[in-house]
Amino acid sequence: MMHPLPFKIAIVGLGPKGLYGFERILAQLKAHPVKDTVEIHLFNKTRFMGSGDVYRSDQPDYLLMNFSNAHINMWPQEAPPPVVKYPVRFSEYLAAAQQSTPAAVDPLYASRTTVGEYLEKGFEDLCQNLPDNVQLHRHIAEVCSIDKQGEQYTLGFHRQGETLTLDGIHNILITTGHQRHISPVLTPDNFIPFLYPVNETLKEITHKDTVAVKGLGLTFIDAALALTQGRGGTFAETEDGHYNYTPSGNEPKHIYPYSTSGWPMLPKYNFDTIGNEPELYIENLKHIQNKRLSFTNTILPLLCKDMEYAYYNTLFAHEKQVLAHSTHYEKVQAQITAFHKKHPEHPAFSLETLLNPEFDPKKSTHQNVLDYLAAFTAEDDRDIVHEAQLRAAAVWRRVSPVFNELYSFGGLKADAHQEFDRYYFGKLNRIAYGPPPENLKKILALAKAGIVDFRFAKNPKIKHHDTGIILSNGSFISVCDVLIDARIPKNEIKKESSGLFCSLCKNKLARPFVNGFRLMGYAPGILEIDRNGNLINKQGAPENITLYGTPTEGLVHDNDTLSRTRNNFAGPWAAAVIKQLTNRTHESNNQTTAPVTGYQ
Repeated sequence: MMHPLPFKIAIVGLGPKGLYGFERILAQLKAHPVKDTVEIHLFNKTRFMGSGDVYRSDQPDYLLMNFSNAHINMWPQEAPPPVVKYPVRFSEYLAAAQQSTPAAVDPLYASRTTVGEYLEKGFEDLCQNLPDNVQLHRHIAEVCSIDKQGEQYTLGFHRQGETLTLDGIHNILITTGHQRHISPVLTPDNFIPFLYPVNETLKEITHKDTVAVKGLGLTFIDAALALTQGRGGTFAETEDGHYNYTPSGNEPKHIYPYSTSGWPMLPKYNFDTIGNEPELYIENLKHIQNKRLSFTNTILPLLCKDMEYAYYNTLFAHEKQVLAHSTHYEKVQAQITAFHKKHPEHPAFSLETLLNPEFDPKKSTHQNVLDYLAAFTAEDDRDIVHEAQLRAAAVWRRVSPVFNELYSFGGLKADAHQEFDRYYFGKLNRIAYGPPPENLKKILALAKAGIVDFRFAKNPKIKHHDTGIILSNGSFISVCDVLIDARIPKNEIKKESSGLFCSLCKNKLARPFVNGFRLMGYAPGILEIDRNGNLINKQGAPENITLYGTPTEGLVHDNDTLSRTRNNFAGPWAAAVIKQLTNRTHESNNQTTAPVTGYQ
């Protein structure tokens, strides 16, 4: 018998991860039909459902992806199949629009806005293929609280200045992406806590302003391009593959980026492999039970071997030699020792040098950074040692899925977990997950034009004042009108601006995750979940609330915004919802259900 009341599902956050959850629940509802009415409520802060702020389709097309088209596919390779009859991966979508072939566009880098168009179209295709018993409700609103009444949940949300509630919800998926943090010192007039969408966040910056940018990663590059190319300036490619920049006059006076280390990201190349890639040495750890591993004593030495092998494999090939792989690494080291005797001009591999290059004291900080970028973005005449370092750095991309298995759900000891999160995570991302070379060449051109200046790049002293910040490093001082926080915000329950995660803890529906003992362990700033992504409440039991994507970062590793496979909680969530819905249909006809009051 059909249940008299609808079964309500809410998805909070409709970026790519929310889209993937929406796709999976529709697939499950089609594969396991029920007569009950199913209401799906989608909550997103903007109208750009499917893409989220980072990929929304109204952004400028000069903001590029940092991985090639071949790796983008919003459709899963798992059962049940999507409700859309002819799902296409991104390269097929592009090829059809450009009258090209998927193979031709696979190795290219698309703009974020083009990816956003693809995701948004996928969302609309899903909306056109709803199962007959599904009623869809789109809410352009920000969810700020979740409470529980009996076995059902109530969502509180802000919409157009009002605070509203929706109750009677049976299951919730939270995919809210990167947190927004509010500065306790600076005001919205001179502080931009999150860059995207660039057309909105940067619109008040004028040609009279000097801009400080905290962070030297991908978001810094997007900020620099938005304030230059986005203001009418133009880049012209030179015969040697570099760029010159012609200003429009609408750029800010200066852009001063800085970070703790002072080093920008390495460019990301799609390298052809030199022969068949051997099994990673770090994979030997996958078979350890009840891991609780040390990072520096157990994982790092094996990571270093994998990177060292890639480094010397490149140098050996350059010298027309073959580095034979062996499960016994001392045999590899013997070959490396013989190689250095024959080729003493090549420096030995050093992970420390790769992660923490030294600044040349004979050069300015600005010149150090420029020389670093120039060395690694040179393509036709790139030094073989820099090539070898880039290939060693790329190993982290191969290692990352293996490391995720070792790291997730407290796989590291508490002190090792903290050490990785606070020290190694950012440094490994810096060398392995950088932008396409084209974007770093544009940064070099902006530096040559005098707009981007790296004089404060390495850990400057910062002083706040009423209208901005003051940067100084002993040799130079600059008053900056605007500060852009271009770092990826880390999860931190108490600083999350919507208040949603604090609300979950306050209402006893969640508790902070602590690796180790509660008073002496490491708390990475996230909520505790089980291996299916379900929130663990204050009493230690799972709720029908699932986290997916960035909100789980710190308990699992490297979620990869667009990946359908990495830490895939969408599939298990949708399957669990179907089980919950099916169980409900088997309830006795005389079972009563609390009335649903809907909006208040």
